[in-house]
Amino acid sequence: MTFAVAALFALALNAQAPCPASPETYRDLEFGDARVAVEEDCRHNFTQDEQVFLAGIAQSLRANCKLPRHGDDRALVERFTRAAAALPAHSNRASAFAAGKSMMEDIRCDGPEAALLARGIVIYLKRTSGSSRFVPGCLEVYGQRYTGEQCRCIAGALRPVLPDIDQRFFERELVKESIHRSPRVAVTLMLSCGVSEY
Repeated sequence: MTFAVAALFALALNAQAPCPASPETYRDLEFGDARVAVEEDCRHNFTQDEQVFLAGIAQSLRANCKLPRHGDDRALVERFTRAAAALPAHSNRASAFAAGKSMMEDIRCDGPEAALLARGIVIYLKRTSGSSRFVPGCLEVYGQRYTGEQCRCIAGALRPVLPDIDQRFFERELVKESIHRSPRVAVTLMLSCGVSEY
């Protein structure tokens, strides 16, 4: 693929329309807006809970339906579900993951809806694969206290201990775990990032 074609493909992935209002059948569903965004491939800023919900769907699609079928797409989905599975068991987001898996119990693997969901999740992951999952989550939790630059600094401080930090969902426990494994992380957080509470 030439550079120009690759650039055009990347532009097409990012040039999506805003999501329409959710149909009435989706309004009462838990994570209905996220589901519409994936099925319609429209612009939506997924919260971390919604991302974990998608990971629950993706895990069921991969394990039960063998979707997506393309090897590169399956690898992308596998990395995404692995990152979500790495969340601590006591996390509030565990219920979002379970909701995604539960939703898939009512969807047939050989039906059009499963294929549509798999396609939508792959498109979303390709569009966001170059960006950090950790930093937006940090901003979601600490937006009133820390800047985006400080959240990127936190990710940078944790990276030597957790090399895949950008593929992980933000959890305060990751900061604590990193400090426990390497006390120097705390010094970096305080001196370089200006972060003393986490």
